[in-house]
Amino acid sequence: MARAADFDGTANEIEVVSSESLKGKRKTSILGKKARLWLLTINNPQDHNISLVQDAILERLKDDIADKRVTYVACIMEQSLTTDDNGNHTPHGHLALYYPSQTLGGHINKLFPMAALQDCKANILSVRQYLLKDPTGKWYQTNPEKFAEKLPASEANFWEWGICPDGTKKSSSNQTSKTLSEDIMQAIHDGKSDAEILTQYPTIWNRSAELRKLRFQIMSQKYRAIYREINCIYIEAHLPAKEIYNLFAHTSDTYVISDYSHPWDSYCAEKTIVMTDYTGQFPWHDFKRYLSGNYCTLPARFSDAVACYTNIIIISSLRFEAVYKLGKSYSLVESTSLFTHFRRYCDVNDLGTDYVFNSSLGKWERLYLLPPHKEPKEADNDKSV
Repeated sequence: MARAADFDGTANEIEVVSSESLKGKRKTSILGKKARLWLLTINNPQDHNISLVQDAILERLKDDIADKRVTYVACIMEQSLTTDDNGNHTPHGHLALYYPSQTLGGHINKLFPMAALQDCKANILSVRQYLLKDPTGKWYQTNPEKFAEKLPASEANFWEWGICPDGTKKSSSNQTSKTLSEDIMQAIHDGKSDAEILTQYPTIWNRSAELRKLRFQIMSQKYRAIYREINCIYIEAHLPAKEIYNLFAHTSDTYVISDYSHPWDSYCAEKTIVMTDYTGQFPWHDFKRYLSGNYCTLPARFSDAVACYTNIIIISSLRFEAVYKLGKSYSLVESTSLFTHFRRYCDVNDLGTDYVFNSSLGKWERLYLLPPHKEPKEADNDKSV
């Protein structure tokens, strides 16, 4: 028997066919076709009085299970790409049913009359990748936009029952079949770094390049349509090198750049970026991209990263007014529009002074915003710089 093709992600998610609607054309319809693997789509299952939890589905299949006709079942909830007039996505469930012997669509229709049917000539593992929206599957190359149908794990409620045709019993303890699949994807969604994932799943230690590519695909899809509100802080600090760390020691989930030769090689979706000893190492067009909240890719040697950060701390020995002199194209006006505030340290004992730009007055006003600065006991008459 020829090897089944990889599933390309083309799923029948609309047309529900019933025997009553065929009017003598049953044999040439989907109900007259035979297949070992059936992919079902149920739109708005709550409107059809059907539950997609495992016990309810297996109850519908109890006769086929008793006769050992069906050997593998997988189920997951998703949402539609489009929205209705109220801006709501249509919830729908996917069911994959595998029968060792070819089974008529009419039989599947009797069990699930509310479902749109598709007879799959595909590898069950490839269909499983589609259900899980695993971007390493063939489907992602042809229909990448369908990744947006994926719901959080708590809402997707993915489950599987039986023995997959590859001969592997599916259970939560079987990590071999899940490598770089749902567990890895969930870890990326949970914000875990590459190091944390490789520590938790040591069997993929030699696949770090694939891990970075997978992270890029997931984050690219997630952040492409998102504008990130950036909190951008410029810190002017004339401090010894060993004291610089204290300026950002209070931040969490932080990625520090101190070597600008390949600055983004290890970036793993951290929320805070710290650029130390910054004296114009980035060209202005790149620097401006990094500081904006628009979708932004970060060039790296092995696999580019997607900017996910919402905080940027730039530490420099240069005065803020000298930013525009850092490079040929640097602009003081544009720099001012990109930074939310800056802080100035004069010596080791200085608690720091915060400034926020007042656009209506065109001045930087002294405020006390960031830790560890404390409001002085006596008011300072110097309100701007």
